[in-house]
Amino acid sequence: MKLLSVFAAAIVVVVMFTSVTVTGQQAEPPQARLPFPPDAITAYVDLQRIASESTAGMAANQQVEQLSQQKISELQARNGELEAAQQKLQQNSSVMSAEAQLQLQQEIQRLDLEIQRMTQDAEAEVAQLQQTLQLEFQSKLVPAINRVAAAKGLQFIFNAGEGGLIWADPSLDISADIIEDLNQNP
Repeated sequence: MKLLSVFAAAIVVVVMFTSVTVTGQQAEPPQARLPFPPDAITAYVDLQRIASESTAGMAANQQVEQLSQQKISELQARNGELEAAQQKLQQNSSVMSAEAQLQLQQEIQRLDLEIQRMTQDAEAEVAQLQQTLQLEFQSKLVPAINRVAAAKGLQFIFNAGEGGLIWADPSLDISADIIEDLNQNP
């Protein structure tokens, strides 16, 4: 069961790192948009918001969540087998022959090793899917940013989530524009 917990924690970290809304909670309602200043040449975006609110981002998040849940279910089933074998050994060891005990102990070791391998394989498969989906999303995101930047005559766009932006006028946030463009140009 410990391995399942480690895998589940790793999945949650992976999911949180990619801005996936795992809990299914609805996002906060958007604040009223301020008009974009017509003479502005800089703007900023919130990439986490774009990933969680755009149709493409939500679809990618859902794919990662589905695969994660599938892998967790598979590991839970295998853990059930392991726990049953451990319980059988514990409860029946006094009435089992030495040979039967040894055989059951070997089965427990085999299941334990199999769960470790399944956990590693599942983590790798989820990470691979995450990387593939991130590349696909980025291939859609960059052109959307370029289109919005060109339409607004921008020279610089900053990412508010990377720590380099301490403060900015909320009217310079073009995240909603990027989301709208992404949704219109899948």
